[in-house]
Amino acid sequence: MTDDKDKIDHAMKEVEREVPGKAKRFIAWARSDRARKVRVPLAMSLIGVGIFFPYMPVVGIEDVPIGLLLLSYDLPFLRAPMAALVLKLVKFWRRLKVWWKT
Repeated sequence: MTDDKDKIDHAMKEVEREVPGKAKRFIAWARSDRARKVRVPLAMSLIGVGIFFPYMPVVGIEDVPIGLLLLSYDLPFLRAPMAALVLKLVKFWRRLKVWWKT
């Protein structure tokens, strides 16, 4: 169980390295235990919006993985798959940055 928690923590630390200051602070707060009362309802709301309004320009289908990521801190069976997805996305983002600069 702690192994999966370590995986998701490592993945989110990698994300924190790639985002600017305010987003980094929000991610750190959302990962903390004191955010649990907000994290679960926010995650459920994001998943609901993403499922029922997938066509919206600002909120939509992209909110489902964000909601699942938030929920993975409270549901252990989501930790390993979400950590793997986040690490793949970070790796893709880093390759894209290198490609963009050339």
